[in-house]
Amino acid sequence: MNVRVFRLGDRSVLVRGLGDWDPAALAEAVAETGWPDLDEAVAAYESVALYFRTSGPDLGEVLERLAGLEPRAAVPGRLWEIPVCYKLGPDLEEAAARLGLPSGVVVRLHSDREYRCHAVGFSPGFPYLGYLPEQLSGLPRLGSPRPRVPAGSVGITGRQTCVYPSETPGGWWLIGRTPLTVASLSQERFPIRAGDRVRFRAIGPEEYDRMVGRPLWEEST
Repeated sequence: MNVRVFRLGDRSVLVRGLGDWDPAALAEAVAETGWPDLDEAVAAYESVALYFRTSGPDLGEVLERLAGLEPRAAVPGRLWEIPVCYKLGPDLEEAAARLGLPSGVVVRLHSDREYRCHAVGFSPGFPYLGYLPEQLSGLPRLGSPRPRVPAGSVGITGRQTCVYPSETPGGWWLIGRTPLTVASLSQERFPIRAGDRVRFRAIGPEEYDRMVGRPLWEEST
């Protein structure tokens, strides 16, 4: 791989130019090397960030260690099934209108495919999932982000979809809501990881009410 490395800070390094490497596979391979002082390797869409417990190593050492790794194919991560009540999506109708589709078609298209978690960030446990089908792609972020997006909200923007794990500000179009707890800061449970797969399953309000608060990690595949 024609890898490039950059300092992110005193204790972190960004790896880009991964070539044949899948970011999640590279992060896993690096974590398995037993690299002294490495705290975490975090995959994103086209890069891997390396975080160290103390001062990071020389960039030349990083390149040398990466060069010694054998490329590996991406291994499909765990499959998570997330129930979604699309009737609780405050932006569903307007998003459908902007996309030129009936809302029922938006629901069918959104729940009819498997998404890959490309990165986790923004807030603890927030998964960036892709990619949306072409018919649902292209919506920009909201002009005025909401100051509070309820936990469990399912959003779309661009080619991505997401689930908000906690109440935070947000500018994605909210097309539904899951009753499940998808992450827990107090329990340090952030089950969806880069490389994992997610499917959404449409449910009605009654099933939503029965499932409120159940942990994703106890309910999913």
